[in-house]
Amino acid sequence: MFKALVLLLLSILSLPLSAAIDKNKAKDNRPEVAFPISQQRIFDQDLTKYNDVNEVAWLGDKDNRFLTLWREQTTAKVIGTSWIFADTYTSANNPNIIQTLRYQLTDKGFHTYSISPLSQTLNSTSAEQRLQAQLGVLQEKIVSQDGKRLLILQGANCDAMINVLSNNTEIYVDAIVLLSARSATPELASQLSSQLQPLKVPILDLYAQTDNLVIIEQAKIRHTAAKRANKVNYRQIEVIGLQGQVETQIATSQVIYGWLVTLDWY
Repeated sequence: MFKALVLLLLSILSLPLSAAIDKNKAKDNRPEVAFPISQQRIFDQDLTKYNDVNEVAWLGDKDNRFLTLWREQTTAKVIGTSWIFADTYTSANNPNIIQTLRYQLTDKGFHTYSISPLSQTLNSTSAEQRLQAQLGVLQEKIVSQDGKRLLILQGANCDAMINVLSNNTEIYVDAIVLLSARSATPELASQLSSQLQPLKVPILDLYAQTDNLVIIEQAKIRHTAAKRANKVNYRQIEVIGLQGQVETQIATSQVIYGWLVTLDWY
């Protein structure tokens, strides 16, 4: 009984001291705010747990470090390297067309890098700087030194990446594929159309029959601009079928392969 009373008395006496310490701490230090984890970090964490760990590759230095999924080509003859930039707010192993292309292209002689896309809320300048840094790292890779370079862009990444290529001639590719290119505003859609015209590399512009009306209308704008400019190395094709179906995804990869054949890559 006496021991319990002593413990109770000590606990009461310690309360003012504890309150004073907490008060001083609150006065001297700013409160810690827990920000929500970014979507890209979630995607990166998922990719680091990828089944085949040999495919996960971190590239770049500490200031421009980014995650990719790498696959080596599986044929007797290396055609080149493909760099795949999936749409924003998706993953480098997107189970739809991106994942299908990763496997189909390696069976056609391409080493493939699928890059974890930007998903943070960045202004256009910051986003393009990061994309430029990523392209710079990719073209320095040994496997990118031999053969052709095929750049595949999807969705909202098309605007920023084409702008990077237009303003940085030291970064070069041999062909570009646009997948359902999407611009946030009519002004950006017009800018994309105008920036495609001076590019000397062949461009394959794909959109799906089931894309939303904005994507389809913007595709028509690009097609009209290319036709007026008599851009002979530009081709636009509408892909028939539902995007989520494997058959449509394989058909898309076959369209890309057929186009590359017309460019004498095979």
